[in-house]
Amino acid sequence: MDLQELFGRFVLLFFSILILYFFSNRKDNETINPLMVIVGLCTFSLCYLFTRIEIGVGIGFGLFAIFSILRFRTQTFTVNAIIFLFATITLSILDIMYPFEKIEVLLFFQLIIIGFYIIASVLVNKKASRYLNTVDVKVSLGDDFSLNNQDIRQLIQTQINIENFDFKIITINTVTKEIDVTVLY
Repeated sequence: MDLQELFGRFVLLFFSILILYFFSNRKDNETINPLMVIVGLCTFSLCYLFTRIEIGVGIGFGLFAIFSILRFRTQTFTVNAIIFLFATITLSILDIMYPFEKIEVLLFFQLIIIGFYIIASVLVNKKASRYLNTVDVKVSLGDDFSLNNQDIRQLIQTQINIENFDFKIITINTVTKEIDVTVLY
């Protein structure tokens, strides 16, 4: 594989991941960290390296063990983030490992994966696209407060003058008697 072919494969992967990233972050209340894009680029680089040097089965099991340990030691990911990571890793492996002589098959797989990803993200994000704006609000709790939607909705309406909205509770602080709420309107 010459440098021009490697660069072409990298550019294809880069633009594929950017498209996935764009459609992953269309939801206002849930975004994917932009550093997750690096996972796909690192997978691409590792696969290229592994095709150039002779490695044993032990290295593969070692990498699997490292990623398994990382999975249990880090924050939990949303379903959106996990699917994004799996798609970028799949595209990375396809881009570097698939024979260049069959570039049309590679492009077919790329388009299928990206197409299904876009269709699924549009279907999943329909509810979030109903609200175009978000605002973070701190709601003070009274002594007789209960955590039902009606009470929280009334407290939000006293702070901001909006009739049609949805909300998501971020944190509940019982010491200061406040709730951090993201309001979608």
